[in-house]
Amino acid sequence: MPDSLPVIAQKLRQDIARMFYVSHSGHFAPALSCVDLFAVLYFGGIIDWEHRFDDLRDRVILSKGHACAALYATLAHAGYFPREELLTFYQDDSRLAGHPSVALPGIETATGALGHGICFGTGTALAAKIDDAPYRTYVIMGDGESQEGSVAEAAAFAGRKQLSALTVILDANGLQASDTVESIAPLGNLAERWRLYGWSVFEVDGHDYAALQSVLQEAKAGTGKPNLVIAHTVKGKGVRLAENSPAWHSRAPKNEEWDIVCRDLGMTREELMTI
Repeated sequence: MPDSLPVIAQKLRQDIARMFYVSHSGHFAPALSCVDLFAVLYFGGIIDWEHRFDDLRDRVILSKGHACAALYATLAHAGYFPREELLTFYQDDSRLAGHPSVALPGIETATGALGHGICFGTGTALAAKIDDAPYRTYVIMGDGESQEGSVAEAAAFAGRKQLSALTVILDANGLQASDTVESIAPLGNLAERWRLYGWSVFEVDGHDYAALQSVLQEAKAGTGKPNLVIAHTVKGKGVRLAENSPAWHSRAPKNEEWDIVCRDLGMTREELMTI
C-alpha cells in the first residue's frame, strides 16, 4: 500500500534535513513551509502522474526558488533522479544548486528572482490554451513574493486571458527574509484583489492534506478562471527551532541544534548522513 500523505511529507522533511546537514547553508525554513503543498500536488492525485516525464506533463514551477530543497526532495521521491543525489545539495558541480536549474529533471525554468515564476507560468498556461493541450500549470509562490509588481501584472494578464488551466498556490506563511510580511509591505485583502483580476480564489490550511486535496481537485475540475489557492502555512513547519522565526529564513541548523531537528523529525544523527 502506498504511503499516506503525512508519511510522505515526513520523509520529504527528513530528506531536507539530510540536504542541509551536507550543505551547512541555504533556506531551511522556507523549504519546510511548502513541503505539504508539494506532497499533495505530486502524491495526492493532483498532477498527471502517468505523463510526468513527457510533453503532456503538468508544469510545476517553484516561483519562490530559494525553497528549492523541498522541490528537490519531492522530485527525487517521484523518480525524476536518484535520491542519493540529494546528498550533493549546494556542493560544487552539483545539479542541486541553491536555486532551481533546468539541468535537473523536473525543473521547468530557473527561478530565484522573485516574481518571475508566475510570469513563466502564465506563458505555459497560455501556450496550452492556444495549442488546446491538456496539461495544467501549477505555480508555488511566496506571500512576501507577492509584493513584486510583476506578480500583479501576471495575475491581471492571466485573468484577462481566462487561463483556466493555471493554478497558483500561495505559500502564505506570513514571513519573509527579515520580518513579517505585514510589517514590511502589507498585502491587504489579497483574495479580493485577485478576484478583481478575474481569478477563482480558495483559502485553506496549507498543512491539512484533505483540505488541500479538495481545493486542488476543485480547481483541476475547472472553474472557467485561473485559480489562486491561498494556503496558510507555518514557516519552518515540523522543526520547532525554525517555526515562525524570521531568523531561520536563510540559515541551516548547526552543532547541537541538529539533535533537536532529529527529535522533531523522528530520525537519528547517523541517518542524516545516509540515504
